Amino acid sequence: FGIHKDDKSLTILMPLTSRGVDFTGSGTAFWSQSHPDERRHAPSLVLSPEAGTALLFGGRVSHKGLHIDTGKRVVFVASFSRRLVGEKSKTWVVSAR
Repeated sequence: FGIHKDDKSLTILMPLTSRGVDFTGSGTAFWSQSHPDERRHAPSLVLSPEAGTALLFGGRVSHKGLHIDTGKRVVFVASFSRRLVGEKSKTWVVSAR
Protein backbone atom coordinates (compact mmCIF):
# COMPACT_ATOMS: atom_id res chain seq x y z
CA PHE A 1 0.00 0.00 0.00
CA GLY A 2 1.08 3.56 -0.60
CA ILE A 3 0.73 6.27 2.03
CA HIS A 4 -2.78 6.15 3.47
CA LYS A 5 -5.02 6.57 6.51
CA ASP A 6 -7.14 3.64 7.70
CA ASP A 7 -10.08 5.92 8.68
CA LYS A 8 -10.98 3.69 11.65
CA SER A 9 -10.78 4.42 15.38
CA LEU A 10 -7.80 2.14 16.02
CA THR A 11 -5.37 0.09 13.93
CA ILE A 12 -3.26 -2.80 15.19
CA LEU A 13 -0.28 -3.86 13.08
CA MET A 14 1.77 -6.87 14.19
CA PRO A 15 4.70 -8.28 12.18
CA LEU A 16 4.65 -12.06 11.89
CA THR A 17 8.13 -12.24 10.33
CA SER A 18 11.44 -10.77 11.53
CA ARG A 19 13.57 -8.14 9.83
CA GLY A 20 17.07 -9.47 9.22
CA VAL A 21 15.84 -13.08 9.42
CA ASP A 22 12.90 -13.32 7.00
CA PHE A 23 13.44 -10.11 5.04
CA THR A 24 15.70 -7.07 4.68
CA GLY A 25 14.70 -3.44 4.30
CA SER A 26 11.14 -2.35 5.04
CA GLY A 27 9.39 -1.09 8.13
CA THR A 28 6.34 1.08 8.66
CA ALA A 29 6.72 4.81 8.02
CA PHE A 30 4.53 7.45 9.69
CA TRP A 31 3.98 11.09 8.71
CA SER A 32 2.87 13.87 11.03
CA GLN A 33 -0.49 15.51 10.39
CA SER A 34 1.28 18.76 9.57
CA HIS A 35 3.44 17.07 6.86
CA PRO A 36 1.37 14.19 5.40
CA ASP A 37 2.74 14.37 1.82
CA GLU A 38 5.41 11.74 1.14
CA ARG A 39 6.49 13.51 -2.07
CA ARG A 40 7.41 16.64 -0.12
CA HIS A 41 8.33 15.36 3.35
CA ALA A 42 10.31 12.47 4.78
CA PRO A 43 8.48 10.30 7.31
CA SER A 44 8.40 11.63 10.87
CA LEU A 45 9.00 8.12 12.24
CA VAL A 46 9.95 4.69 10.85
CA LEU A 47 9.37 1.60 13.01
CA SER A 48 10.52 -1.98 12.43
CA PRO A 49 9.28 -3.92 15.46
CA GLU A 50 10.21 -7.52 16.21
CA ALA A 51 7.81 -10.28 15.16
CA GLY A 52 4.91 -10.53 17.60
CA THR A 53 5.19 -6.89 18.73
CA ALA A 54 2.01 -4.92 18.14
CA LEU A 55 1.89 -1.31 16.94
CA LEU A 56 -1.32 0.52 17.86
CA PHE A 57 -2.22 3.84 16.27
CA GLY A 58 -5.21 5.97 15.40
CA GLY A 59 -6.84 5.60 12.02
CA ARG A 60 -6.18 9.22 11.03
CA VAL A 61 -2.39 8.71 11.03
CA SER A 62 -0.73 8.77 7.59
CA HIS A 63 1.47 5.68 7.14
CA LYS A 64 2.75 3.08 4.67
CA GLY A 65 4.82 -0.07 4.50
CA LEU A 66 8.31 0.55 3.13
CA HIS A 67 10.06 -1.35 0.33
CA ILE A 68 11.35 -4.86 1.08
CA ASP A 69 14.81 -5.54 -0.36
CA THR A 70 14.85 -9.34 0.01
CA GLY A 71 12.62 -12.04 1.48
CA LYS A 72 9.01 -11.81 2.58
CA ARG A 73 7.41 -9.57 5.21
CA VAL A 74 4.13 -10.78 6.69
CA VAL A 75 2.03 -8.57 8.98
CA PHE A 76 -1.32 -8.95 10.71
CA VAL A 77 -3.38 -5.76 10.43
CA ALA A 78 -6.80 -5.12 11.97
CA SER A 79 -8.68 -1.82 12.14
CA PHE A 80 -11.54 -1.16 14.53
CA SER A 81 -14.35 1.38 14.70
CA ARG A 82 -17.32 1.64 17.01
CA ARG A 83 -20.69 1.79 15.30
CA LEU A 84 -24.14 2.26 16.74
CA VAL A 85 -26.48 -0.61 15.96
CA GLY A 86 -30.04 0.24 16.95
CA GLU A 87 -30.56 2.88 19.61
CA LYS A 88 -29.01 1.26 22.67
CA SER A 89 -26.50 -1.29 21.40
CA LYS A 90 -22.92 -0.37 20.60
CA THR A 91 -20.69 -2.79 18.72
CA TRP A 92 -17.14 -2.72 17.37
CA VAL A 93 -16.67 -3.30 13.66
CA VAL A 94 -13.43 -5.00 12.61
CA SER A 95 -11.80 -4.97 9.19
CA ALA A 96 -8.60 -6.92 8.54
CA ARG A 97 -6.27 -6.97 5.56
